[in-house]
Amino acid sequence: MKSQIVLSCLVVIIGSLVWTASAEQEFESDREHVIEAYKNANPESVGDSNIVFLVNFLDKYADQIQLTPEQKSKASDIVKQYNEEKEKQPLVDGVPPQGGWFSKLVRTLVVQLGIELATEGIKKATES
Repeated sequence: MKSQIVLSCLVVIIGSLVWTASAEQEFESDREHVIEAYKNANPESVGDSNIVFLVNFLDKYADQIQLTPEQKSKASDIVKQYNEEKEKQPLVDGVPPQGGWFSKLVRTLVVQLGIELATEGIKKATES
């Protein structure tokens, strides 16, 4: 019985290590995507898919990356505005529209924050 408990604990520990490494790799991949999409961008050159990607990145990682208080506020507002606009969009055959539906204001705010983050680099917040 004792060996089963030890083996179970070992499986849990290994599983959590694998999951943590996978999550870290996913963060790094997403981070590189954002930096690549926005580092030399101008507002007209950023596609809708990159805007959606950045909003989802901010929604997922805003608490895990180093942001100034102003950037945190801006990121929170952007995610909120994006989700509000998304909710207002009509569904076509049960599916939301494919793109071009965000307002110029949301698009401009997202692109500005994306360029700012890519210029500074996106650093994972360290736990103190």
